[in-house]
Amino acid sequence: MTNNQSNKPSRNEIIAHRKRETQSWILSLPAMLWLTIFFLIPYLIILLYSFLQTNVYDIEPVFSLEAYTEIFSYKYIHPFWTSLKFAFYTTVLCLLLGYPASYFIARSSEKLRNIFLILVIIPFWTNFVIRIFSWRIFLAPHGALSNLLLYSGVIDTPLRLLRTDFAVLLVMVYVYLPYMILPLYSVIEKLDFSLLDAAMDLGAKPFKAFLKVTLPLTKQGILAGTMLVFIPALGTYIIPQLIGHKDSLFIGQVITYKVKNIPRNWPVASALSFVLMLIVCAILIVFYYINLQINRREKERSEGGEQRELNMFSTVPVTEHLLSKHERQRKIYQNESQKSDKG
Repeated sequence: MTNNQSNKPSRNEIIAHRKRETQSWILSLPAMLWLTIFFLIPYLIILLYSFLQTNVYDIEPVFSLEAYTEIFSYKYIHPFWTSLKFAFYTTVLCLLLGYPASYFIARSSEKLRNIFLILVIIPFWTNFVIRIFSWRIFLAPHGALSNLLLYSGVIDTPLRLLRTDFAVLLVMVYVYLPYMILPLYSVIEKLDFSLLDAAMDLGAKPFKAFLKVTLPLTKQGILAGTMLVFIPALGTYIIPQLIGHKDSLFIGQVITYKVKNIPRNWPVASALSFVLMLIVCAILIVFYYINLQINRREKERSEGGEQRELNMFSTVPVTEHLLSKHERQRKIYQNESQKSDKG
């Protein structure tokens, strides 16, 4: 009874806890209002529009499922597939290019590290649309790249890179690569690189040490970078609009055309946007589940290591070891004392 009373929080502790909760709610209230007004309410409006009928210029307030029956036809499944395919390719290429770059930056000296990080961040200082237009000029048939190769004699005719899938993928990797480098760098920079030296001292080759030590310890950065690249790449619009071609439409372009072009079709555009949001939410759930599994396995591994250490250094073996050591010292001392007495 006494223990229960001692474990029960006092009145002052309860008041302090409630005060901290109230302060937390007050501090988070502006962000919650912002998200509610500019994210939740617009999504509810989109959901409402997707169940209405359309006319040439506007919508009619009549309940209908025509938008959802229409978007699951082939002409809309193909843009979804194109967006998913390019988002996947972009993520894989950003990971293959960003991981070595992040590793190199993390292993550089502090002075060079800051310079490299500034170089990674510099593109964010320029407007996004201006950067895409600069790539459009660079990849044009008579642009900087094509003229350079023509004057140097490498090619005889102008390059036709603009309005190709290769150009779209190239620009997408350029745009989203920093989103992969920065989270990977933040994880790699905190690694204890002496673990790699220890692995190689035990006979592991550099590549095997990377697979067994570095890669598992950077899974959180890989997961964060993959999420930061894949999700915005899935809904991109400006890059395929300015660089791509009409035979490879992204879902963002289709949504824009349904709203901008006449006849307008707000319900179909809303249904496409809502389905795209569901796909993004499903991807976030998958990433969250993977993250939980990684954390659970790391926790089990750490707990298993601690248990093994406890088993190795349990009280009985240690006590026996100390007793045997003490016994040996006592016998040595007795032998030395006997020799001295005889002498």
